[in-house]
Amino acid sequence: MSNPIRIVENIDRATFDKDIRLGGQPVILKGIAAHWPAVKAANASPKALGDYLRRYDTGVAVKASVLPKELEGRFFYNEDLTGLNYQTHGRPLSFIVGWCLSTMGQAQSEAVYLQALPVADFVPGMAADLDMPLLDAGVRPRLWIGNTLRTQTHFDYTSNIAVHVAGEKVFTLFPPDQTGNLYPGPLDRSPAGVPISMASLEAPDPQRYPQLAEAQAHALTARLSPGDGLFIPPLWWHHVQTTGPLNMLVNYWWNDARPDLIDPIAALHIAGLAFRSMPEAQRKAWREMMDYFVFSGDPTGHLPKHIRGAFNPDLNPQEMAQLTSFFLGGPKRF
Repeated sequence: MSNPIRIVENIDRATFDKDIRLGGQPVILKGIAAHWPAVKAANASPKALGDYLRRYDTGVAVKASVLPKELEGRFFYNEDLTGLNYQTHGRPLSFIVGWCLSTMGQAQSEAVYLQALPVADFVPGMAADLDMPLLDAGVRPRLWIGNTLRTQTHFDYTSNIAVHVAGEKVFTLFPPDQTGNLYPGPLDRSPAGVPISMASLEAPDPQRYPQLAEAQAHALTARLSPGDGLFIPPLWWHHVQTTGPLNMLVNYWWNDARPDLIDPIAALHIAGLAFRSMPEAQRKAWREMMDYFVFSGDPTGHLPKHIRGAFNPDLNPQEMAQLTSFFLGGPKRF
């Protein structure tokens, strides 16, 4: 079961900033990159895309993840959760392209995946082909190349525009309020570098993960064509099914929050250490405090700004740095 996802065409920067960027909902950006040379090559054939990619190969080894064919393209943990179920090899881009193309026509093969490769660092000549007028020039593209595989349900901490270039790609998205129904894995040890769901969408286990069905009732499905983009807001879970002998995606990550904030995931870990082992009555009281002081509109609006401390919405960079240093390095308050 899936729900409809908004599709927009002929999007410009002003409309994106006003109606989409901070709206908190995924949106398909139809045809945003249909003019890219890579998309045109992909529409011709996988071989044509391979030739396009080889032109930009600098010979520098890049890290490709390789999964045995019996695991059917699911990049995940190993059986006892002590490590990962795939290996990483350093190879030039041309080698990886040839590896993917060599699996063409095979019913089952090794899954090969090059993930989040900074274009400017490894294939700089390609950067001019990957224009993204919806974002500032400082938001740099990253390259994803593989064959048929699955990216386990996960979320990113920042905003994302994912541009599908070649093959077939289907995103299944879940809003942040479904986190509890997706059974997150460890925050600090993950195949994706970010938390993933422990539950499989392809082979649900209702006895072990009974609430997954509730999450699926809230899912959005985005089936992208080459040249389509997908805007994914921060903390939206997404599962990705990739099909094709040579599949390519380009993405752009950025953060609209001010850059000098304390890392939210570090704050989450600290909050866990502070509150999880408290007696239930204390945890309930602290939850009310957190909701009021952190997530309400303006908890200290009744106070003069010079005595609002960390809750002053207009802290300048120097004040932010001073308070951050004090609370991360200062003495325990009680």
